[in-house]
Amino acid sequence: MRWHAAGDVRLDEVELALALGPGMVEAEVSFCGICGSDVAEFRAPFAIRPGRDHPLTGQQPPVTLGHEFSAVVTAVGEGVSDLAPGDRVSADACWRCGVCEACVRGEYNLCRLSGSIGLSSDGAFAPLVRFPAYCAVPLPDGVGQEVGALLEPLAVGLHALDRGGARGGERLVVIGYGPIGACAALVGRALGLQPLVLERHPGRRARAEAAGFAIHDPVGEPREVAKAVRGLVGGGGAEIVVDCSGAGPALEAALEMTTRGGRIVVAGIPKKPVPVDFGRMLLYERSLLTVLGYHNDLPRVATMIDSGLLDPASMITRRATLAETPAEIQRLANDPGDDVKVLIEVGE
Repeated sequence: MRWHAAGDVRLDEVELALALGPGMVEAEVSFCGICGSDVAEFRAPFAIRPGRDHPLTGQQPPVTLGHEFSAVVTAVGEGVSDLAPGDRVSADACWRCGVCEACVRGEYNLCRLSGSIGLSSDGAFAPLVRFPAYCAVPLPDGVGQEVGALLEPLAVGLHALDRGGARGGERLVVIGYGPIGACAALVGRALGLQPLVLERHPGRRARAEAAGFAIHDPVGEPREVAKAVRGLVGGGGAEIVVDCSGAGPALEAALEMTTRGGRIVVAGIPKKPVPVDFGRMLLYERSLLTVLGYHNDLPRVATMIDSGLLDPASMITRRATLAETPAEIQRLANDPGDDVKVLIEVGE
């Protein structure tokens, strides 16, 4: 399933564009999740750059979407010694140059040339996908193929909590129970935090409640919402608030939900500027942080699932086939309803 232009995703019959060169892996795709990034690119290109070759991949649109996936290795390129045909893998989707300051620090999500499987190179809404071997994340025996396709978004949730300095026992507020909000809440609970989920959509709020989370419908002005949340979590507010909505009023409320010394992590992209009262931030020594993807987090998530600490299966709210994927992306762009994660069964 390939992206041709905004509003134009379709099934094509094409050969793999990337060669199985040195350091590359080919894999047969099992499952691939539809990400909010896929839906956003359907609406209007942001990461995809029409008419321009990506400096790391050499590809330009049309491009096969899909970067949240599980697969089975079918072939490896020259120099790849730690993977073999038959290995089950997920993928850290980040292409990286390996030599810039960010890459040398291990923060390759901030690479100056950054790219992503499924956006900068052909992705996993296809029977076969090729990608750099450094992206491959082996799946432990306790991580099945379905759940293996969830490692990538779960890594975003884990990275957000890392950025917020999460510690077991702390009170966590997650704003928005979409895919990343669900990941932040699930990983937060696995780490021993106490999540409260804020969600306006009644269907998604019911999903969060069914998954065992405390919930709240954030109705009212930002200060009213913040006051209600402080009353619910106690102790003057939450230690960590993770906003996954990108909504201006939610971000305004987030600043007032935290206790003194609290941390606000922004994981949802705001559509327009949001006012921030830095006076109140300073007086209560609150911290405001942002998050971009992840780095080195997928193996940690895989270990959490393998050990039984984390069970993300409740995130999967719909399954579809590869042939149905274009229609599913269009539906999610228009009205996602109460869906959290739509998983595409690519493999037969």
